[in-house]
Amino acid sequence: MIIVGWGLAGATIAWQLHLRKIPFQVIDNGNNQSSHVAAGLVNPIVFKRLTKSWQADILMPYAENFYAEIESKVQVKLLSRKNIFSVFSSVEDENNWAVKNGDDRFKNFLGATNHTKIKNVSCDFGLGEVKTFGNLNTLVYLNSLKNYFIQNGVDFSRSDFNFDVVHKTRETQYIFCEGYHIKDNPLFNYLPMKPTHGEVLIIEAKNLNIDFVLSKNMFVLPLGNSLFKIGATYNWELGEPTITVSAKTELLAKLEKIITCDYKIISHMAGVRPTVSDRRPLLGTHPSQKNAHIFNGLGTKGVMIAPYYSAHLINHLIDGVELEKEVDIGRFEGLFHDKS
Repeated sequence: MIIVGWGLAGATIAWQLHLRKIPFQVIDNGNNQSSHVAAGLVNPIVFKRLTKSWQADILMPYAENFYAEIESKVQVKLLSRKNIFSVFSSVEDENNWAVKNGDDRFKNFLGATNHTKIKNVSCDFGLGEVKTFGNLNTLVYLNSLKNYFIQNGVDFSRSDFNFDVVHKTRETQYIFCEGYHIKDNPLFNYLPMKPTHGEVLIIEAKNLNIDFVLSKNMFVLPLGNSLFKIGATYNWELGEPTITVSAKTELLAKLEKIITCDYKIISHMAGVRPTVSDRRPLLGTHPSQKNAHIFNGLGTKGVMIAPYYSAHLINHLIDGVELEKEVDIGRFEGLFHDKS
């Protein structure tokens, strides 16, 4: 197998192949900025509607075991083990939380409301705890797995991919994990990718002493040593990872509604998330090029989605397990024929 792309999708597919003892190599041009910038948050709740994320009951436990196993194997800390606290804006927010917290369907994900005063945090209406296994340090994850595989003889080629070889070497199987760069892939660019540009800031706030993630229309993620990652923005117009003044202004305006202490900006980063028009990942085999496969479209919940569905794709390719229709790229086959 040849994996094309080394972001969250490519690295996770690689581990699944490793578990199955299937030889593979990796081709990557180093352009995957989204996984490098991502906060790696694992959040099973959609705050806007206060509902469970798609497939959260299945994806969360699988992902936790998956990353814990890799931590043990590569002997590198990947998970923060920090819960998320949603900052309420009103009494109504607290009441809605209490209702959901009393629902057995949410017992694995929601904690009780909390009115503890937190120094330098604006939380007059209280907070609600989201139970999660933390966040994944995506950059450490990518680098650690790459080093592990290289030490185990896996070939990594840092170059652009020549798509002509897919047609010429039909016995070789390719899995494309290129993120939003799928738009440049002549095999799969018919798929309705809707790239979502996002920006984050790293700030230093020496008087903000929290060991959990704050969320209120944004996240404030502790990184250690008084550093925090804050974000993220969503922009569907920008097609390349570009930092903007407008995003910086937006993030700081939201931040100052949550914290009350001084801070300084350390860095400003941008990435483009590979999201799909129907908000579901892209798994499967090209309609006519049967040695070309795809694992993409993980979007904003990628850290939670990637482990389970990477296994699902490999089980499909190796054992013939039928893909779930909701994630199978066959749902867009009409677009392929329209383009053809």
